[in-house]
Amino acid sequence: MSGDALSGIDLHAAFVRRAAADQPAFIEALAVRLEQALPGLVRVERKKDGLFSKTAHVHTISVDTGAVQYVLEQDHTMLHATCAHGTHGVILKRETLTIPQFLAALNEALGKLSTDAEGAHRVLHDFLMS
Repeated sequence: MSGDALSGIDLHAAFVRRAAADQPAFIEALAVRLEQALPGLVRVERKKDGLFSKTAHVHTISVDTGAVQYVLEQDHTMLHATCAHGTHGVILKRETLTIPQFLAALNEALGKLSTDAEGAHRVLHDFLMS
């Protein structure tokens, strides 16, 4: 193996170690932002750090956008991301996503919700003002 290949492996290993160290802070910040921005659509499950601990960490973040439910689950040092497609409370398809795929899909879904809400607001406003 060449020196460049080894330095690339070292760089990737360092990134993975850093991401694992920042993971609890990342998932906590994401949970807080989503809870504040989307009350009623977001459910956050926290687990105590120990039997007598006063602190807790985020275990699961679930965002329900109607037809799709996005779930990010922290299991020790691993993050698991899924999205479940369904209708009327029945899940028809569940897929596992990478974290970047999960964040991109959630971002797109929230953008669509925002656009739909803005359109509904405009229609209601026009109706009430006529």
